[in-house]
Amino acid sequence: MECCKPNKDDYNPVTNDEKSRNDSDSTPNDGREQWGSNLEFILSTIGSVVGLGNLWRFPIKVKQYGGAVFLIPYFTMLIIEGIPLFLVEMWIGQKFRAGCIGGFYKIHKALSGIGFATWMIGFYTNLYYNAIVMYTIYYFFASLQKTLPWAADCPTLLPNDTSPAACCIDSKRAQYYWYYEVLHISPDISTAGSFNWDITLCLFAAWLTCFLCMIKGIKTSGKVVYVTAVFPFIALLGLFIMGMTLEGAFEGVKYFFDPTYVFEGATLKNDTVNNWSHLYKPYCWLEAAAQIFYSLSLGFGSCIAFSSYNPPKTDFYKQALGISVVNSVTSLFAGVTIFAIVGSNAVKNGVSIDDLSTGPGLAFIAVSDAIAQTPAAQLWSALFFIMLFMLGIDSQFAGIEGMMTALDDTTLVPKNIPRPVVIALFCALSFLLGLPFGMQNGQYLVDLFDNFSANFPLMMVAFFEVIAVAWVYGINRFCDDFEEMTGYYPNIIWKILWVAVTPLSLAAILIYSLVDQLQNPILYGQFVGCNLADSTASWTEDVNYPPWAWGIAAILVFSSFLFIPAMAILAYLPKFFGPAAFVRLPLVAAQEENGPGTEITKDLEMTGVA
Repeated sequence: MECCKPNKDDYNPVTNDEKSRNDSDSTPNDGREQWGSNLEFILSTIGSVVGLGNLWRFPIKVKQYGGAVFLIPYFTMLIIEGIPLFLVEMWIGQKFRAGCIGGFYKIHKALSGIGFATWMIGFYTNLYYNAIVMYTIYYFFASLQKTLPWAADCPTLLPNDTSPAACCIDSKRAQYYWYYEVLHISPDISTAGSFNWDITLCLFAAWLTCFLCMIKGIKTSGKVVYVTAVFPFIALLGLFIMGMTLEGAFEGVKYFFDPTYVFEGATLKNDTVNNWSHLYKPYCWLEAAAQIFYSLSLGFGSCIAFSSYNPPKTDFYKQALGISVVNSVTSLFAGVTIFAIVGSNAVKNGVSIDDLSTGPGLAFIAVSDAIAQTPAAQLWSALFFIMLFMLGIDSQFAGIEGMMTALDDTTLVPKNIPRPVVIALFCALSFLLGLPFGMQNGQYLVDLFDNFSANFPLMMVAFFEVIAVAWVYGINRFCDDFEEMTGYYPNIIWKILWVAVTPLSLAAILIYSLVDQLQNPILYGQFVGCNLADSTASWTEDVNYPPWAWGIAAILVFSSFLFIPAMAILAYLPKFFGPAAFVRLPLVAAQEENGPGTEITKDLEMTGVA
């Protein structure tokens, strides 16, 4: 790690006095909260990164993009984007002891827009993420019944009955339960329908849980994670053992690991071209990158927030590598578990894995149906959904903490308002804004948010993050800080990643995916119901979003990203139009209390960068 270390005097314009001031900014004598122990930080971060993205989103993406073929872009993105950016975010929080807004402002005031964009992405994601947690609560309580409702007898039919109840046959019972009894789903995204009060109550319970566990910030959440971060691993191990004992489980595992096969009925068929072709689809690489970002919680602000409560000399290098390994191993382990269960279900029903549900339906239809056919089904079902709940709620804790920490960097919220009140107001507002997810078209809205609130915005924010650190702050200064904080000086490979490979790969994926999106717009699965003449037909079909949905998609993308150029323009107005053009925004006033810029900004001005 000591190779390729340059002479600091050759590039660093900071004087010794200025260096001392920069170092003093990172001392823990600033009244900032700290973790009760290093274990609390590690468990909280693991709880943040290991979530529904590992157990729900990862298997879905593997299924959508050719099984094991998806693992190639997944691990490629982990190495060239995920881990480098994870290290950058942990450094920002620990170095500047601030959230995403304050951290980027301290690098340069023109970069605060990156922090605001991060905040907006976290906000949108938390809104729909808790809607998924809502479903896990509903299914958990349904699992406590004497007979699992998705395994109960179908409604009694009249002769020649063609009502939706006619779709409820043994092999489709779980599917019928999800669409007709849980979601009461509307025929399309434009038909809102009525409120589903059962799942809306579960949404309220999800946000109430967030409030109670976050009421005192990391003082409470840091203790809660001893349960919420550890229990899912125990539950997953139990489900793995159960899943591997099911008939047909190994067929699902083969599909997961072998890219040269596709699953058809109860057999595996060689179809190399079909699966490998996914590697030529740009959206496959975007989804792989997005999956890395979701599973490592990159671009959401939570990693920066958590590391900001660390002592300044914490070895975040080892922590980041260790947590990244735990995260990816968990994804693989969860993938094997889910595909073992789904493979068993496919064999029993004589269908292809590709014919089974995608989206949340993978967990709430395919997996729940397979669990219903096991001994002690209620126990395994309750264990599965309480595990999903804890994984989801842990990630919510991290998301909320990321946003609350960022707000502390501003005067947007008056400092005399107690933090519990701020969290209560935030959770109440989020619940109200999330009420549309409880409508009959709510599942369509969840998919809309999942498709647009994070994928493209996350890539854009990540691109500017690494540019801000490697090019604006300076790669050599960053490596000096890295060594001072961890004891390791990054080698030439890390430098190449931060300076060139990571930003170029992000830019390439963004451009390539944007072109592909213009040619092949994202579709959504419109519910069409069962086909009584063809029991194997899908209950959904892919159709175009209506114009108003594209309007919401545009808001989700641009309302976060536009902060980046907007804040940069405001920061440079005085330079081009004089002091009269200086705009003192209350959003960043907390950072401006020590002057219109930071020591780092002044250093950059000396070198002509600012």
